[in-house]
Amino acid sequence: MVDGAADSPSATRLAVCGRTDQRGTVDGAWWPPAYDLKSTLPDLISVMGRWLGPVNRVLYDPSLFPSAPSRVIRGSTVITVDRYSLVARDTIFVVGTHTRNALLFVVPPETDPDHARELLKTVSGAAQPMTVRMLRAIVGGHPAARERMG
Repeated sequence: MVDGAADSPSATRLAVCGRTDQRGTVDGAWWPPAYDLKSTLPDLISVMGRWLGPVNRVLYDPSLFPSAPSRVIRGSTVITVDRYSLVARDTIFVVGTHTRNALLFVVPPETDPDHARELLKTVSGAAQPMTVRMLRAIVGGHPAARERMG
């Protein structure tokens, strides 16, 4: 697992898994502390930048993230943040430079912490590619997550 934005220094909110070009697979899972991209996206961009290289664009579905900046400025770099309804509602797409990208499954912020950490552990330890459908099924085991994911 990769340490990401967290409530406490020991909390992990991002896990990456093996990369593949197979349709429907994800590159990892992100458990944001809130649905507010303005406050949560800078930390994600920082961590993903270490994995992908410089990040230059983020695509998200506005039905999941109602509050988002149009850009994030990191030093002298401007990262464009775009609403995009063709991105699956429970994913976020991080576009790096040099054609490196990552599709992350979004674990609902209200997910029970133990359940969320178990899902992140499953993603980071996966021996085969993880799909959005597989992760939806895992999240579906938690009532609050199931209600939000609708």
